[in-house]
Amino acid sequence: MDHPKFIIDCMGGNIAKKLRIMGFDTEFWLDASDDFLINKSNHDHKLLVTRDRGLYLKISKLSLNGLLLSNDNEIENLVFILRRCDIKHINPVPNANTRCSICNGILRKLDKTMTSYPVPEKVYESISTIYECSKCSKVYWEGTHVDNINKFIDKINKMLGQER
Repeated sequence: MDHPKFIIDCMGGNIAKKLRIMGFDTEFWLDASDDFLINKSNHDHKLLVTRDRGLYLKISKLSLNGLLLSNDNEIENLVFILRRCDIKHINPVPNANTRCSICNGILRKLDKTMTSYPVPEKVYESISTIYECSKCSKVYWEGTHVDNINKFIDKINKMLGQER
């Protein structure tokens, strides 16, 4: 199966960020019309994920790919999305597919000496690798936040491994 690609409407910003971090091409639209989202999803062959029942009904009537999230529980929603895409395991981050949480750009792995971005001195001393977004140039490095994200991914993987 191809790596799924997503379009998330205005109600799923945190989910979009998490999917990007996990390595999924995920567009997030804050103020887009239903028609725009439907057309973009169809044209780009991306799964439209929403909490908006009206939008989901429009998708369904057009026989397009969409998912309706039924609650506000982020981890349950992520597990639901991943199961529906037949994904059984998420690799720890950063991984080869990890994307920028801000703009969805692809991250490039760099030696820490290759950045022009000012990294705090204490951080600079403790890291060997940085990641730079190919699109917006945001810089990332492995800190305690990566450990926390991987603990979150461990929870998702446990839930994915459970019977439905």
